[in-house]
Amino acid sequence: MKSLPILTAAALLACLASAAPSSHRRSLPSRMPSQMSSASDAKLTSELLAAERVFWEAWKNKQPDRFASALADDAVFFGLYGTTGKAESVAEQRDSVKSCQVASYALTNPRVISIDANAAILLYDAEQHAICGGQPVHPYMHGESVYAFRNGRWINLLRSEVPAADHQTRQ
Repeated sequence: MKSLPILTAAALLACLASAAPSSHRRSLPSRMPSQMSSASDAKLTSELLAAERVFWEAWKNKQPDRFASALADDAVFFGLYGTTGKAESVAEQRDSVKSCQVASYALTNPRVISIDANAAILLYDAEQHAICGGQPVHPYMHGESVYAFRNGRWINLLRSEVPAADHQTRQ
């Protein structure tokens, strides 16, 4: 069951990437992903982590408009209560910045699954120290974000977060 969001996202991105206008596509590497250099892997991981940090910084710094600009218009958030589109996710973010005080966060253990030159999945672990509505949030979580390269930048198509029960064993 844990792989269902990843498989769904991969299928969605494969369809979206193949339907994207060629003017928005980056050239495909001449090698298979398993043959890609560690330098290109590191560069992609760095780019996607920077894109993901936009969400976390927007939450921490109470900037819901910055959060919104990092989401594609057709973005989906998948969480404990099901799925929401961009408009609902941004509305929830606006409420969150009013009720949450974020002291710090850290994104660790990043892994990237490259779908093609214009689509990738970022998996990571997060530690967050925040209080929302007077209650501390669960400090450890696993995150998944699906990105597409559109109009010269990585933009988020799907975000998913789940509380991490196994953070002690992954350190």
